[in-house]
Amino acid sequence: MAPTSQPSSSADAHLLPTGTVTFAFTDIEGSAQRWDRDRAAMQGALRRHDDLLRSAVENQNGHVFKTMGDACCSVFARPEDAIAAMADAQRVVAAEDFSAVDGLRVRAAIHTGTSDERDGDYFGPAVNRVARLMSIGHGGQILVSGATRELAHSDLPAGTTLVDLGSQRLRDLTDPEHVWQLSIGGLQSEFPPLRSLNAFPNNLPIQRTSFVGRESDVAAVKKLLGRHRLLTLAGSGGVGKTRLALQVGAALLDRYPDGVWVVDFAPITDPELVSSVIAQVLGMSQQEGRRIDESIPLWLKRKKLLLIFDNCEHIVDIAASLADAILATAQDVRILTTSRQPLDVGGEALHRLPSLSVPTEAVGLRMDEALRYGAIALFVDRAQTADTRFTLTNDTAPVVAEICRRLDGIPLAIELVAARVKVLSIPNLAHRLNERFRLLTGGSRSALPRQKTLSALIDWSYDLLTVQEQLLFTRLGIFAGEFGLEAVSAVCSGAGLDEIESFDLLTSLTDKSLVVADTSGERERYRLLESTRAYAFEKLALDERARLARRHGEYFRSQADAARERFGTGSTFAWVAGVELELDDYRAALAWGLTQSNDAVVGGAIAGALSALWNGGGLGVEGRYWIGLALERVSDAEQPRIAARLWYALTPLSYGTRKRDAAERAMQLYASVGDVHWAANARVEFAWGLYQMGRLDEAGDAIARALAALRTCGDQWGVAGGLNIQAAIALNSGNRHSARELFAQALATYKALGNEIEAAVVLGNMAELEFGEGRPEEALRLGAEALEINVCGKNTESIALAHVNGAAYRIALADLTGARASAREGLRWSRQAGVQLTIAISLQHLAVLAGLGGNSRSAAELLGYVDAQYRELGLEREPTEQSGYDTLQAALHDTLSGDEIAKLAAQGAAWSEDRAVEEALKV
Repeated sequence: MAPTSQPSSSADAHLLPTGTVTFAFTDIEGSAQRWDRDRAAMQGALRRHDDLLRSAVENQNGHVFKTMGDACCSVFARPEDAIAAMADAQRVVAAEDFSAVDGLRVRAAIHTGTSDERDGDYFGPAVNRVARLMSIGHGGQILVSGATRELAHSDLPAGTTLVDLGSQRLRDLTDPEHVWQLSIGGLQSEFPPLRSLNAFPNNLPIQRTSFVGRESDVAAVKKLLGRHRLLTLAGSGGVGKTRLALQVGAALLDRYPDGVWVVDFAPITDPELVSSVIAQVLGMSQQEGRRIDESIPLWLKRKKLLLIFDNCEHIVDIAASLADAILATAQDVRILTTSRQPLDVGGEALHRLPSLSVPTEAVGLRMDEALRYGAIALFVDRAQTADTRFTLTNDTAPVVAEICRRLDGIPLAIELVAARVKVLSIPNLAHRLNERFRLLTGGSRSALPRQKTLSALIDWSYDLLTVQEQLLFTRLGIFAGEFGLEAVSAVCSGAGLDEIESFDLLTSLTDKSLVVADTSGERERYRLLESTRAYAFEKLALDERARLARRHGEYFRSQADAARERFGTGSTFAWVAGVELELDDYRAALAWGLTQSNDAVVGGAIAGALSALWNGGGLGVEGRYWIGLALERVSDAEQPRIAARLWYALTPLSYGTRKRDAAERAMQLYASVGDVHWAANARVEFAWGLYQMGRLDEAGDAIARALAALRTCGDQWGVAGGLNIQAAIALNSGNRHSARELFAQALATYKALGNEIEAAVVLGNMAELEFGEGRPEEALRLGAEALEINVCGKNTESIALAHVNGAAYRIALADLTGARASAREGLRWSRQAGVQLTIAISLQHLAVLAGLGGNSRSAAELLGYVDAQYRELGLEREPTEQSGYDTLQAALHDTLSGDEIAKLAAQGAAWSEDRAVEEALKV
């Protein structure tokens, strides 16, 4: 790309449209490679390109106001003219002979909005938006924003149509844009998917405000991450570390095929949860038998992704340890951390984030000069958000510059002050601010120390609140994460604060930028920024803090109880998503009750009630951690109901004998308090544990008793689960006809309840039945149906099992290539989930493939490893796995002696998991 960047000489400033205008931006796809190949040819092609673009724009009453290399920025008074100009431009470029440079493919974007025009150039969010929109397109494509489409869709040029490309997230991270494509008759109309955030794996959050003042910092951090695998953005609170990290992540999505993942540690108070939070963000299931902090580096080993560890200062030791382990194991992983201090890990690069730029001298500063400073640009942007009538003038520019200078260019401080333009004039705002700082510095002429500026500004904002607003603001500091109106009323009202006032007060705090509101979902959600939350919490007196913490814990206990009662009826995916919204506050309540030893009963009740979240949300290790703490602190004799709930919650997170033992204890405790209903549910898990141990007769007796009680209680979810287990017992006992009927009943019940996850479990079991009856094609179909459901959730164990079973079915169909792919995919998901059993089954299928392919020695070694795993787990092979085992044993005895098989199996039994996987992947 040519290095020019200048306003167009033909853009006569007094003729340029102002107010609400339509921008059309273009550039050439792949121009850098063309410049590298033939600079002379590209210079000629670019001159011709510029002439064609300019003519197309000017013929439709537009103005080219700036060119940057091969990019062309034009503006129109009417959106219809912009659309016509871009259609004409694509036609003439397509008709021109650019073969000397292997063709030119121009991408374009059109967006309508308000913008500031100064000296022949335009500034503001609309300009940034059209540039972001253009960046997600492809050569030959014209993208149109929703705003432009609304104004111009009824007056399109002849031969053109608008194609709906749906809602797309742009890399400014603000609200999604509804994007349309202008299709032109005779030109290309089919393009690859847009390069929006939607197209890349990530969890980058939507930002409610635009990104202003840090554009050069984005470039600097991107460059540093290119050279260093661990980079820490350090700086004081409120300086903008988090927002910069998120923007860098968005800018680098193309570099990381496995995604950009943000882990926010701000709500975490217990260092033991750090690994669990990381695993949850990455989508790793947490399984028994392996420490999650050891699993994370292994899971990342073959990934190419960027991890953003946000707000590390209060858990710096554990964050440093994990970062060090990840970097030592996963060579293609980069880590970007934000913290008030470095991690002090070998290889860490430190980038201290300065405050936004401010002028050294404010006197005589003109408006156009002022806006070149990041601090002033941010002030103006946030002031216009607070009051759309606000404009910066030559008269107010020096005053705003002085305000920003006094605020040390700290973004959060600037945002807090800018929110006040709704009620204070700029001169009055500056006067009140100076009075505040003069008081804080004892009248000294020197500026307030930088490290105290933010605290002083929050003090100032706090002092401007009414008494009722102050009460609510400080009490909101008790919430660890996002919260809803109901939580505010339940936790914060009383003791001088009327519950009915809460909404109006919360709205007022939001208007003053002390609370952040998210109204994009079905219900409003609110949160405090990290700095303001810490300030609010510190403002609470100790007795008030203790009172609110108890109300918080008791409220979230009631929420957990209500969620537990809702589980089973309706979508499990929706249930998990709803409960996860409160996860930070559940963790805070659990920590208050258990690790801080304030109320083990409250903590234990929450830990037990969230059983379905620990299991269905991929949080098995964390669930066992909380349940284990609670069982140490809750007395079976004094709190038998809570203890029963905890033992029951442990059963979905356990296998075989551990599942049986936990379920048996839950049954006994529920029986002791006369809870027939939950005792029956515990008996279902008890039967499942016996089934896994191969004790089918005992399992059958137990499930029959459980079903009788569940039917009496009218628990359809429990009955469906009992029928599924009863069917599995019948299948393994050889009674396939009975198994088929029972599976059908279970599936119908789950579908009637709307519980898709459990329906997928039954479908997988039905696939096993079909396979056992010699119909692998039907088994494969049912397994694929189950997999389609499972991939929508977070239980990687279920996804792994579907792939693993698919490998067995494909072996039976003699599709050895497909079987190998399924077994490897099953192995990948199994290792991601950390499930020892499905890893072993995957390896057995690969051993069968090795045996069928003539590699008997490797097959025997792998089978020896698998046998050792079954022995360690205390489990018996189910029919599908037993069938594969028998097939392989027969193949081995055809080529090897019994002694050779035994010797090779013993060698394999001594392997580590990594060695077994390495050998299996050679198959």
